[in-house]
Amino acid sequence: MTKPRFPAEPGPVLADLPDLGAFVRAWLRGDGPFDGAAAEWRRYLANPAAGVAPAWRDRAWCEAWSAELAADLPDDAARSAAVAAEAALAAGEAEVVITGQQPGFLGGPLLTLYKAAACVAAARARTAAGRPTIPLFWCGDDDDDRREAFAPRLYDPRRGALLGAAPPPGPDDLVIGDAPADVWAAPEAGWLAERRAAGGLGAELDGLWQRARREGWTWGRLQRRALLRVFAGSGLLTVSGDDGRLHRAAAPFYADLVARRLELASLAAARGAELTALGYHAQLSGASLDSPFHLRKAGGRERANDPAALLTAPQDLRPGVLLRTLVQDWFFRPAGIVAGPGELAYLEQLRPLHAALGLDQPALLPRLFARLSDDPGRDASAAAPPPADTAGDEASSAITADLARALAVRAGLPAQRAQALAARAARVWRDEVRAALGRGRDDSAQQAAPASPVWAAPGGVRQERVLALHWATALWGDGLVSAVIDAAGAHFARGADGDWRDWWIRVDPRPLISQNSGNSSGA
Repeated sequence: MTKPRFPAEPGPVLADLPDLGAFVRAWLRGDGPFDGAAAEWRRYLANPAAGVAPAWRDRAWCEAWSAELAADLPDDAARSAAVAAEAALAAGEAEVVITGQQPGFLGGPLLTLYKAAACVAAARARTAAGRPTIPLFWCGDDDDDRREAFAPRLYDPRRGALLGAAPPPGPDDLVIGDAPADVWAAPEAGWLAERRAAGGLGAELDGLWQRARREGWTWGRLQRRALLRVFAGSGLLTVSGDDGRLHRAAAPFYADLVARRLELASLAAARGAELTALGYHAQLSGASLDSPFHLRKAGGRERANDPAALLTAPQDLRPGVLLRTLVQDWFFRPAGIVAGPGELAYLEQLRPLHAALGLDQPALLPRLFARLSDDPGRDASAAAPPPADTAGDEASSAITADLARALAVRAGLPAQRAQALAARAARVWRDEVRAALGRGRDDSAQQAAPASPVWAAPGGVRQERVLALHWATALWGDGLVSAVIDAAGAHFARGADGDWRDWWIRVDPRPLISQNSGNSSGA
């Protein structure tokens, strides 16, 4: 039987997308004070090996992790590859590139697929450049945001509607990865059961969900096993963010973080103020800075600030958003981090913290941005950037000239420096104007002519943020996963020259039309 093909082609320039913030657009272009995405990619490929990371030197954690990972991997070939990867990492002969996401309904949003695929593609590219690299996925199953976890949807053509599930009841601080799969996976299992008759990956995912409910797995374990099956043969490994043994192994680093927590929060706040002054946005503020730790307690977690309590049981300590990446980087010394738009802005705010702690910040790599469609030309208007126009250009030029004069006269800056600063500020302003106008056009276009099909841009939002990962993998199978990894490779190859693009991946719509007659009301 011929394997289905899903051709991919580059779409609009990524920095022109109207729903990306000003920081990410500037960073993709390499504008302003940022080296930019292309420079970060080149640094990632060229960086020398960092030696053996602390995670691989901790044999107690490593042995427990490998035993659990072996049970999670889908077959003997994957287990053999994982054993070889771990040996190379422990010997300092390989490094990791890392990404991650909170688990969610049917695997979380579709962008999870693109992040993991980009991680695999980035590992392959660096390995081909002579620096063996392993893709590693950090599963954020220590999170407690069940509303976010159950935000993804699937499109059901029989009803012509997006379907999902309400977050299951329970205490507000329940750690989602520890939730019981027999309850949390029930809506997912109802929809996946309908894919069984078609065979292939959809049937295998259905089998995983049935087994998870029958054998009493946690929801986190089910989601990790499903991701590892989807990426079978790619070399992708996973780590649980809720692994208490992992956090116990970080005790020496946690002691430093606890002792310096006020200093680190101050550095993050100062960098946030710098970004705001440049016309961007501080991702971290308020409680994220004031209370950067949680303690794991009886199936849940709670914020904690008392140093003695924090260091008494490091296996129960969980870093908040301010420190999570620092802990990850201390453990694994990744060569690169594959991140989405919000994460890139957040990681930029952490630069001074890495320096203060003596950690090299990994290269920041933009994830793949893509849309699944059977007809990209028809669907382009669904969530495309505004047409190339001069929105804001005239006013931007005037602002640049006035601001340059003011900086030169009142601040005494050299003319060239004043012009550069003024142009940067005006460019940020112009991008915000274009984004606002672009969203306005999209909204009116959506009302006048809804996207067809509905799943092209559900509710006028990019499908990767709305639709669920396993909605797509169960429908289009292993061929789609291979195509997404290939698209991620092309994404980085073009990006090396600064040509970062949104990608179109052509899919066959027939699985969305000829479904069997089972009841999907559970979703």
